[in-house]
Amino acid sequence: MRAIDHLVLSFDNLATARERLGALGFSVAPDAVHPFGTGNACVFLAGGVYLEPLAVVDAAAQADALAAGNVFVARDAAFRAEHDLPGFSGLAFRSADALGDREALAAKDLAEPATVDFSRTFRQGDGAEATLSFRLAFARLLPGFVASLFFCEARHSVTPDRSALARHANGAKGLTRIVLVGTVDEATRRLLETIAGSALTSDGSGGATLALANVVLEFLPPSLAQARYGAAAVDDRLRLAGMVLAVADLERARAALAPDVVTDRDGRIVATLGPASTPFIAFEERPS
Repeated sequence: MRAIDHLVLSFDNLATARERLGALGFSVAPDAVHPFGTGNACVFLAGGVYLEPLAVVDAAAQADALAAGNVFVARDAAFRAEHDLPGFSGLAFRSADALGDREALAAKDLAEPATVDFSRTFRQGDGAEATLSFRLAFARLLPGFVASLFFCEARHSVTPDRSALARHANGAKGLTRIVLVGTVDEATRRLLETIAGSALTSDGSGGATLALANVVLEFLPPSLAQARYGAAAVDDRLRLAGMVLAVADLERARAALAPDVVTDRDGRIVATLGPASTPFIAFEERPS
């Protein structure tokens, strides 16, 4: 069964990302720059999963990467051109062999031919720096699913110390669910089940779930997404709408959140990431 590596959350700029996530009680890592013009300011969680706020930090390098056919940059640019920001634009699956995973998808006509290899500097909580290297391999884009799905293979030998960065004022312990809103058509279902190595199943209330090794994907029609999380649908296409985090103490989480972006829904706290944006982060109490 496949594990999630990280979620990509596209922002206009990293300063806005840092401000909004900091207002939700997260420890945000120092800015890091990709060699192809994008940069991130990550939020690390227990179990090695993380949120990657992504922005363009070097327009010239981005333009060069687009001209060279960089799939990661091209998909990010297309998302920015079509959708309001911030928005969840990508879902990365953990891989020990991105090329092998790409070949497995290609055998079912579900893969993008190109891959992306790159390295970047990571600054640890104590200020020490390390070089991290990655290989990305991509699933084919589908018209009914607004997200880039890809495999992420960590190719560095060093294990970065993220322990300090994984401690948050809101008490977030780990990611439990990723919420998707819209219609799951047959092509999307086939792709997701192939990547996950598990089957989509009904949750008995009008939604569905797909179990992964470290998190559950929760699929909801617009009416249920609105009732549970206040998430609004943009159109019928399936899209990444939000993430649900476990906390040991919901009141501690509430105290760390900016009150103007928070609502209470069915025993959970839901925080929006923009004035009128669909993306949300929800907090649920799960005692240790």
